[in-house]
Amino acid sequence: MKNFIWDFDGTLYDTYPVMMDALMKALEHFQVHLDRSEVYKTIKEESIRYLIHEQKLEETPFNQVFHYYEKRILTESYPFNDTKETLKSLKLRGGSHFILTHRTVDATCQLLKRDSLNTLITDIIGSDSGYPRKPDPTSLNVFIKKYGMDRRETLMIGDRKLDINAGKNAQVATCFYDQDHLDITVDATYVITHLREIPSLFHM
Repeated sequence: MKNFIWDFDGTLYDTYPVMMDALMKALEHFQVHLDRSEVYKTIKEESIRYLIHEQKLEETPFNQVFHYYEKRILTESYPFNDTKETLKSLKLRGGSHFILTHRTVDATCQLLKRDSLNTLITDIIGSDSGYPRKPDPTSLNVFIKKYGMDRRETLMIGDRKLDINAGKNAQVATCFYDQDHLDITVDATYVITHLREIPSLFHM
């Protein structure tokens, strides 16, 4: 593998504790009272957008409140322990890294710079880049076309089913980061529980 396309939240960065705090506050703001563990399972299996629609909430007002709370505490999020080591190991072996995230490009860059990871990343597509959300493959195809990637040498890595489906829809290999051992059926090419397992999967 030469091209590694990464999800950000819950894959490279341990943002779920902060995300869940903000999400629960936003739900309370709209008078929705749900069990935290069930909310977590829902957004891991599906997405926050799915949760919003399931609760019959209006997406734009909800997201405004959610992102207000999230922005205030996002600086408390940091990379997983294996993130830097894994990115560096793959890059030293000739790999290139790309990020596909629902965050804005600037917000993602700020965190990467703070943690000295920005020099390891070739490019980022975020929510402000103007492409459909995962599992739509458009964003992946943009990376593939822009950098002349061989789909056979490209891997999509993420912690949710929609990340894996995005990779499958773009006809690239997929890697499911199953750190929580949730009871989710995901048809990925590879399944890992630690990021450091990825370099050992390939001879580069």
